[in-house]
Amino acid sequence: MSSFGELLRQRRESKRISIKKASKKLLIKKDHLIALENEDWQSLPEATFTKGYIKSYSEFLGLDKEKMLAFYRRDFDERKIPKTESHKSAPKSFFITPKRLRNFIFAVAVIGFIAYITVQYSSVLKSPKLEILQPPEDDITVSVPIIEVSGKTESESQVSIDGEFVPTDQDGNFSRFYKLDEGQNIIEIIASKRLSPKTKITRTIRLIP
Repeated sequence: MSSFGELLRQRRESKRISIKKASKKLLIKKDHLIALENEDWQSLPEATFTKGYIKSYSEFLGLDKEKMLAFYRRDFDERKIPKTESHKSAPKSFFITPKRLRNFIFAVAVIGFIAYITVQYSSVLKSPKLEILQPPEDDITVSVPIIEVSGKTESESQVSIDGEFVPTDQDGNFSRFYKLDEGQNIIEIIASKRLSPKTKITRTIRLIP
């Protein structure tokens, strides 16, 4: 006696109908029709849909749909067919459980903390900014013995001119009058902050009376 799948295949082949044509007429995927003929229940959707396919395919081939459903029930125990992975996992992905929410918040907090530490660590190890406003250029010649040395650095940085500490305001601005010696003067301005490399700028000034 022919099995469920053999009955479908034999009738389709006797009518010289291809799987492709049957799929197009019934609007059922070819893979599902092939699975029915091969009795490959694992490749089919849930039983409710499979029964609908059997009815449509049986009528299309001129078979008794009730008889084919009976064959199907005989050959197939619905309880043995696990739901496909897509049917099991898809709905779950939309549920937000307290545990998932806690894990998400924890992950965001950890990532935020790591980002904060990275920014702070990079800031600490980065050389402080230093801008010299006066004298505006290097290697200049002047005729007056006293000049102003001024500039701007980061608010938390310390500034020294030729090794002498110079106070800065809350915005990092500093200014100091510098007495020149006759001839060439090399002025060294250094900005420093804890744990960071120092930033050094020099100005060469020539005093010609």
